[in-house]
Amino acid sequence: MTGGTDGHAEDHGRVYQSRGDQHISEHHHHYGGDGSEHGGPDSVRRPAVGRPPATLRDRSEVMERLRASVEVERGGQVYVLYGMGGSGKTAVACALFQEVAGEQGRVGLWVNASDRASLRAGMLAVAADRGASDGELLAARNGLRPAADLVWTYLDRSAEPWLLVLDNTDEPEILRDGNWLRTSPRGTVLVTTRRAAARWWPGAELQHIGVLPREDAALVLRDLAPHSGTTEQAARVADRLGRLPLALTLAGGFLSHQVIDPWTMDAYGDQLDGDERVQLIDRGADALSEADPRHLVGLTWQLTLDAFEARGHAHHLWRRLRGGPAAAPRPRRCTGAGEPAGRAHATAPRGAAPRAVRPRVN
Repeated sequence: MTGGTDGHAEDHGRVYQSRGDQHISEHHHHYGGDGSEHGGPDSVRRPAVGRPPATLRDRSEVMERLRASVEVERGGQVYVLYGMGGSGKTAVACALFQEVAGEQGRVGLWVNASDRASLRAGMLAVAADRGASDGELLAARNGLRPAADLVWTYLDRSAEPWLLVLDNTDEPEILRDGNWLRTSPRGTVLVTTRRAAARWWPGAELQHIGVLPREDAALVLRDLAPHSGTTEQAARVADRLGRLPLALTLAGGFLSHQVIDPWTMDAYGDQLDGDERVQLIDRGADALSEADPRHLVGLTWQLTLDAFEARGHAHHLWRRLRGGPAAAPRPRRCTGAGEPAGRAHATAPRGAAPRAVRPRVN
């Protein structure tokens, strides 16, 4: 071949050194975001979480209710799991997801909805999974067609029933602003959030996920570190940890990894009297498979306090952490945008966290 180089590339393609007339067209599969720094998730067919608990304690009632919601002949529902950070909302969603995908033949779709970029990228990946073409996805990414409309068009057309999990939806305004939350006769939507105000979830059924009863909390520690102490010793440590599933998981993970110089439950409990108790609990994160800040008690509580403080409701969280046992709230359906003042926070979760371990405010 002879002649000069005349390279041409389309849509951010690259021109390579060549001889002769060249036309190079690169095809990029875009999932959304504001640029190349926001790629799509590696998968929407697997929960984007660390290692799930081997046994889900004290969640049988809510699991039965959720199982019934995803029966083959049903669809069009939105279920919202709400509770304070670390209460195990994602663990419940993950357990249902695995059951649905593994036993019921439904398609499980998992989206991290913690921020706008992750939500948009994940939902466009859902559209791709359900059959959207590269051209359609590129048009949605570039603002040439509504992204949410594209996603829900393909969810509505899905040949298989599905369960869509929107995890960590702690800023529900991003769902509203993009009109991302809808219903479809082809599937069920499950949301996890710390925000329970009815105006965010019109028509949805809300289910509170709270701290564990004493017996179940002790069993979580015993599941992870069975040789570190008796059930009663585990129960005393669980009380000190507020019976919060995240704190229990981290503590059990720490105890299970002390091989050379094993700790007992009593020794661990004694250390919780110190000023570094939150740091001690967070050391159990080494047992988790992912470095996710939401897996750390200190940061989880700080995120929760920051969110409550931003909305002027921090005193509600403090009241929960310092309150006594109360009856577990029943699920409720939101029928409109209004909500009586304080309703979302009026009922303390069953077995509200004792005073021993509280969020630290810097």
